[in-house]
Amino acid sequence: PVLDMGNLVHALALQPENLEAEFSVEPEIPEGAFTTTATLREFIDAHNASLPALLSADDIKALLEEYNATLPSQMPLGASVDETYASYEQLPEEFQRIENGTKHTATAMKACIKEYNVTLPAPVKTSGSRDALLEQLAIINPDLVAQEAQKSSPLKVSGTKADLIQAV
Repeated sequence: PVLDMGNLVHALALQPENLEAEFSVEPEIPEGAFTTTATLREFIDAHNASLPALLSADDIKALLEEYNATLPSQMPLGASVDETYASYEQLPEEFQRIENGTKHTATAMKACIKEYNVTLPAPVKTSGSRDALLEQLAIINPDLVAQEAQKSSPLKVSGTKADLIQAV
């Protein structure tokens, strides 16, 4: 019905049970309800601040570089026969396969050096996105990556009001 004072007063005084059915009454907004993008953002910021910190890409990179520093370095092949011979002499005995008394050619020594270098553990990659770095970290420290996976991700703070409502 058309809203006029008489109808409203009549409904309020004599038929309060019909008020909801006959008139549009704005609902009361509860205390603490999200009414604006700013209140949503405030909640999300507080939520994100309460989460345990995730490892940053720089933190992960530092762990990977620390691991790579512990690996034995490859033997250089050498630019000259003398350099190659110096590297060959540093190889563990099982890789020094050229018999004493035979000629130590650069090609034969380099083959032994390459054979040794192949047995060394490969360094992990230290570049790429945070997810790519986490994959590398999983190779050397799967427990830490599992702990990291248990942490909640922060909620996104950008997007439309509908996006923020969806995130909350």
